[in-house]
Amino acid sequence: MARKKIRYRRQRAGRSPLLRQFRSHYVRPAQLRIRVNMGRYEQPTSVAHKPEWNVQLIRKSFLLLGLVLLIIAALHWGSRTVEHSGSFVVRRVVVQGNRMSNEAQIRTLAAVQHGDQLFSLTSEDVEERVRQHPWVDRVRVERIWPDTVTIRVYEHRPLAMINFEGGQQGLYYLGYDETVFAPVEPLQDLDYPVITGVPLADKEGIVSDLDLREDEVTKDARVFLHVAARGHPILPLQSISEIHVDTEKGIIVYLVEHPFPIYIGYRSEERRYYQLVKLFERLYRKKEIEGIKEIRMDYHEGRILVAKSEP
Repeated sequence: MARKKIRYRRQRAGRSPLLRQFRSHYVRPAQLRIRVNMGRYEQPTSVAHKPEWNVQLIRKSFLLLGLVLLIIAALHWGSRTVEHSGSFVVRRVVVQGNRMSNEAQIRTLAAVQHGDQLFSLTSEDVEERVRQHPWVDRVRVERIWPDTVTIRVYEHRPLAMINFEGGQQGLYYLGYDETVFAPVEPLQDLDYPVITGVPLADKEGIVSDLDLREDEVTKDARVFLHVAARGHPILPLQSISEIHVDTEKGIIVYLVEHPFPIYIGYRSEERRYYQLVKLFERLYRKKEIEGIKEIRMDYHEGRILVAKSEP
């Protein structure tokens, strides 16, 4: 039996193992991208893997980052240069809206000096200092370039004056927001009703910034004053001289033009105010206002007792 002859395949000249490895890893995958048309059937091709890092994208990112850092540095350098150049310094301080508060006191509290840098001026700090004035409710500070600071003051609106008994007694202004904000000083406006008979609520004797919105002792008087502040021509707020708070009888109202007391009593202040308006309208029309000794609205529910003095 003849032996089968083993043939050995000769290696082609010029094709080294390194070249075959290069073709198998790089050239052949690129060739497989082409789709081979086989009639009805079409074989999918393999997709070559993209490089994991895109060199151009990295270069552009570093370039953009450097440009941003350069702009930030230029802006910082420019702002520091302008700040220390002396071009934007305070030369004018304008105070607006103050009526009861003194302008010199506002300027002192603001502590804004001529020559201060506008860049370093913090509006919130100036507003906080100006709000320490007892008459100042709100304040707005505005920097007007290149050299002006405007301080706009919004003061408390007084509703009445209140006289505390005991401790730090004296007259204080009561605002529409029902807070006690400032003591009554000489030569100030006194054309407001006075609430009397009120014990000092704060045991420590601190009256300024005293909030009376939850105070039950003065509640009836405050409600009556708020209703009167609506401006009815028969019984406006300016016609009320005093409201005395009595723990047993309720509130007692005294008018500017008439000396007799008006016993309002407890609760239902708004309803009794308009009942009192109708009563005075009738008394004025009939000219029966003279000779009245007292008016009692706490005598009976729904009835008003008008007591007159004997001639």
